[in-house]
Amino acid sequence: MASKKGISGLAAVLSAVVLAPVAVGGFASIASAEPLKVSLDWAWRPYHAPFILAEGKGYYKDAGLDVEMEQGRGSKNTALMVSQGNYDIGHLNVTNAAHAIAKGVPLHVVGVYQHKTAASFIGLAEKVDFSNGVESLKKYRIGSTPGGSDQLSLSIFKAANNLSDSDLNVVSLDGNTKTAALLAGEIDVVSGDSYAYKAIVKGAGGNPVALQLADFGVPLLGFGFAVNKEFEKDNGDKIRTFLEVTKRAFAEVAADPDGACTYIRTQKEIPGSQQQCVDYVTNLLDLSQDPKSADWGHQTREEWVALLGTLEKVGEIDGGYDVDAFFTNAYVPN
Repeated sequence: MASKKGISGLAAVLSAVVLAPVAVGGFASIASAEPLKVSLDWAWRPYHAPFILAEGKGYYKDAGLDVEMEQGRGSKNTALMVSQGNYDIGHLNVTNAAHAIAKGVPLHVVGVYQHKTAASFIGLAEKVDFSNGVESLKKYRIGSTPGGSDQLSLSIFKAANNLSDSDLNVVSLDGNTKTAALLAGEIDVVSGDSYAYKAIVKGAGGNPVALQLADFGVPLLGFGFAVNKEFEKDNGDKIRTFLEVTKRAFAEVAADPDGACTYIRTQKEIPGSQQQCVDYVTNLLDLSQDPKSADWGHQTREEWVALLGTLEKVGEIDGGYDVDAFFTNAYVPN
């Protein structure tokens, strides 16, 4: 039988094993993970694969973060919820975050991985020809959703290319009906995010082709991360760790989109087929920074000047702002 002294010594060893940080995948795992509340931009979609993967495989836990991930209801709402302290970090469209910050909402953008907006015009290759660029659009019926990011992108596109309202034949449609209207021939083109519509149209048997607004003077930013300013004051290490783990998860998804889709479809209710998921993810990655690049997430002052100047030009925000107050690179992975 073991002596009392021996049992005590064994207990001390076991206690040390449980409490000591353990290096897992380059991060320190701690017994008591720090809570972190994260809001996504929207309900579960294929492009959320890195977050689902990092959460499901325990990457955040291994790094000492107990992440509570919630679905969102649009980037505008995510920005508001994070600013009010309901969440610590938001994954959102950075243009929406910029708009909110300009209105006095206490947010700080801490990383951008999609520097090129996905806003685009999408049609069927056998029916439309975008080879003449902006001029091509004048002969087509364009399905667009009033309000929100779709209308904003269209307004900026027209201003950037000196188009009047009468130059484009815009048909107002609910967002849920645009794809059906395109496939039925009721419209020729839809306006929206290319990574999503290309995957949806392809999944429905169509052959999509897109004209990216970013190639025609629209300097809007895509997805990134914003934090609550009060939370940021004392939690820089949490923000940095979250971005480091998320970057690693993005790299894992980029290396095997099919495997990532197979996994996330076992974890969450993801709409669409396996192939649509792969197309969705691949299309967004094509518009995003390579997660293996050293400057993944890094923002430039020049892109912020262009974004804010454009929003001011179309009357979305007032002038007199401090560009440097909108963003920081203090937490992006090195």
